[in-house]
Amino acid sequence: MYFHTLLTPLLLLLPSFSTAIEILLPLYLYPGQEASAWSNIFSTISTHPSVQFQVVINPNSGPGTTSDLTDENHIAGISKLNSFPNVKTLGYVLTGYGQRDNALVNADVDVYASWSADLRLDGIYFDEVSNDRTQQNYDRMEILSKHARESIEGAWVVFNPGYRAPEPLFAFCDMMVEFEHPLLDYQAEGILEQIPGEYMGKSAVQIIETPEGTDVEGLMVEMEQKGLGAVFFGEDCCYKVWNKELLEKMADAA
Repeated sequence: MYFHTLLTPLLLLLPSFSTAIEILLPLYLYPGQEASAWSNIFSTISTHPSVQFQVVINPNSGPGTTSDLTDENHIAGISKLNSFPNVKTLGYVLTGYGQRDNALVNADVDVYASWSADLRLDGIYFDEVSNDRTQQNYDRMEILSKHARESIEGAWVVFNPGYRAPEPLFAFCDMMVEFEHPLLDYQAEGILEQIPGEYMGKSAVQIIETPEGTDVEGLMVEMEQKGLGAVFFGEDCCYKVWNKELLEKMADAA
């Protein structure tokens, strides 16, 4: 009893720590010869072993139509990413805002699941998720998520509606992209204030068109203090331009 009495006020004096923010990295850039175009990404991952990266693989707006990944440069790049213990590799799958047939969506997941052991992915990144607040939409995404988890053991599932998702959808994913727009919009709309606290740790923002000189470190400190789950800052609109300095700033601040 005496020990407990002393311990309680001491615990109250200890600072609170939020879970470290992760980097959600949409790697849509072609890897180049022997994955040379991804070398800056490999370097940043390697020099920041305590930072967790969720890397989205997108060979052809999805996996393509064959179960055998035949592009040697993608094989080299994905194998390299899988060698890092602080990386989750995720396969890109389009859902078409509810308009793409479930069978086609599941077929893409099945292709990723069929890749060889050295190319094995850790999960699926569902893009263009509808944020319609309807039971039909909730049921659809539950079905797609369930198939992903049945096809890839222990699959990490990310939904990307691009803007504030209906709360029931959080039950079917591990991470939700709550914002994918330019930095100016992020700052003007106060996005972090719109995300419910109980879902903050499962939420991510992907910021595009980040101007040169942006205080990325300061923004990430605020995000981490709020408990945001993951973030990415991109220089262009479509994740095809990779600024090593910007990538390093993100990793340093995570």
